[in-house]
Amino acid sequence: MDKHIKKEFEMPNFLHASSTLSGKLLNKNIHGGNHAPKPGDWWANDDTLARQGPEKGRPKGHGICKGVASSWVIAFLNGNTEASDGSKYEEYYTNFLRFQATMIKDFGKHIDSHVSKMADLHLDANINVGQKLELVEFEERYIPAGRWAAYISVWHHDIAIGGKWGASSTLYINEPNTGLMVYSDKRHFLADLKAYISKRRHSKKLPANEKAGFWVSTPA
Repeated sequence: MDKHIKKEFEMPNFLHASSTLSGKLLNKNIHGGNHAPKPGDWWANDDTLARQGPEKGRPKGHGICKGVASSWVIAFLNGNTEASDGSKYEEYYTNFLRFQATMIKDFGKHIDSHVSKMADLHLDANINVGQKLELVEFEERYIPAGRWAAYISVWHHDIAIGGKWGASSTLYINEPNTGLMVYSDKRHFLADLKAYISKRRHSKKLPANEKAGFWVSTPA
């Protein structure tokens, strides 16, 4: 496949996201984007970066998408306003979320095991993680009433979505390489989510009916 075409398929576009409400990551040169923090930004005498930080062949550190997705779901379901405010999201990511994400990513696997590991450490995530759903396409019927969020595994990459139905519903897609995408129209939200997953599937040369993993969660 032509490199330009391959890159185009791999790039998430989120064409319908609100340009004024969304919080795209614009300062990756400062915070590193979807990578573990630099050693100078980390805590002394902690060995997490020995596994997740910069190393030979990974000068930017390991990707932390698993941790970003889980951390955002936990923050959103616990009502953290910075997790859903596009004007504050990048600052929040820079100063807090990327650190939590790196530690959670170090737990391995996905949000169900992340929350279980937190419980083992006597840290209450204060959320209920649903059973894994394997879906070709995420539809409105999978969304519970009230505030909800979902961790999504899309073939060696992980993102998160969430929202709360109501008269003035706002919906979110958190893509660790891109930032926080905000929607006020559920049709636009579902269309962009479907397009993203479809492009990811295509970039991995998977069948059109290959299922992604979804863990739909709610506040405890």
